[in-house]
Amino acid sequence: MKKMSKMMALLLVVVMVLMLVPTSAFAEEVVEEPTLVVLAVEGAPVDEVLNTAVEEPVAEEPAAEEPVAEEPAVVETEAYEPVAAEEPVAAAPVAEEAAVVTAAAEEGTIEVKAVTLGLWRDAVTFIDVLLNTVGADYSYDAITNALTLNNFVGKQVVATDMGSNFSMILSGINIIANDTGSAIDVTGDLTMGGPGEIMAIGSTRAIHVTNGDLVLNDGDYELFAMNDVGDVTAVEVTNGDLIINDGWVDATAINTGIGGAYGLWADNDVVINGGDIDVITESISGPSMGIGAGDDAFVNGGYTTVRSSTQTGIATALYAGSWVIIRDGILDLCAIGGVDPLAIYGAEGVWISPAYGDVDLTASCLYLEPYYAGSWYSTSDNPKTGAQDMGQDALMATMALLALMGMAYLISKKEIKA
Repeated sequence: MKKMSKMMALLLVVVMVLMLVPTSAFAEEVVEEPTLVVLAVEGAPVDEVLNTAVEEPVAEEPAAEEPVAEEPAVVETEAYEPVAAEEPVAAAPVAEEAAVVTAAAEEGTIEVKAVTLGLWRDAVTFIDVLLNTVGADYSYDAITNALTLNNFVGKQVVATDMGSNFSMILSGINIIANDTGSAIDVTGDLTMGGPGEIMAIGSTRAIHVTNGDLVLNDGDYELFAMNDVGDVTAVEVTNGDLIINDGWVDATAINTGIGGAYGLWADNDVVINGGDIDVITESISGPSMGIGAGDDAFVNGGYTTVRSSTQTGIATALYAGSWVIIRDGILDLCAIGGVDPLAIYGAEGVWISPAYGDVDLTASCLYLEPYYAGSWYSTSDNPKTGAQDMGQDALMATMALLALMGMAYLISKKEIKA
């Protein structure tokens, strides 16, 4: 791989720097609580929301002869119903929604939505970026809704419900290592890019996006997930799409236990439009999957290399729960070991442009290059088949693990002194 030497050098520097940096350098911020935004209940003024209990007259007690008259709350309750009664059938959903809101108000509940954007320096130091928008190695622009990381070193980046236009801009060399979870954890949409680099190391995932799409426009990404408990995934998009438009993306997932190892995974679609993508996954008995989509996987360009290996599990380089569609780009895919390794698998089918010639979909390794890219293989025989030398891959994984251990040591030292 072209960036191997750069990676090893960078990792060595990271380990040494992390072991030497004084822990006081990370103790500059105090934990702040996430910002809470209270949303008003639709359909009722604030006074009605907060004081919806039916007011019973506290009037003087009537004489025994006088009946306790029916001036009850029934009259007030019916005041909410005429709208539904006069509206045509088409407006029924509105009436039902209003009833739900009213019931919630009568119980004294108000909807609360948490919006969070934070940086963990270590296990105890949290920066609420919405309150402290500028720091030595980060900044947040509320107008563009963009978080910029500039040579940031820490444990985790978290964001929740920041909106569909939330973006993370990379500047300089950023290092995020979390030995207890994901390095970057975002709920909602996230777009990443910029002229800088990021190394994200997680014990479960390097980047995790939930209920939103992850878009990589450009930038340099070194992503590692390593563990021996459960599944590990370098990039996981839960209930969303993964779209790669450009950039250098190196994703490695290594599982030394019985779980699976996944490189790039999205519950919905994976779309590769461009960029240089290198994926390595290794497992012992669990699945080893390089690039996977719960729905469709599209390759429209770029240069994609995948090496997925397992000892006794199932190895697949490119997987889709529905269709695999390859229109353009160069793909070097290889699945090694285990039971019936496959370079490409689509549960509903595989469509490959005729520009690639004949393709053997039962092959464990495939090199796909369209004829107009400079050469044309009439069959799918991969010139790189055979026993693969995993020595360099293992060395890279070991160096990344050392960096993670160095960060964990630094964090534990900080906690002891605190």
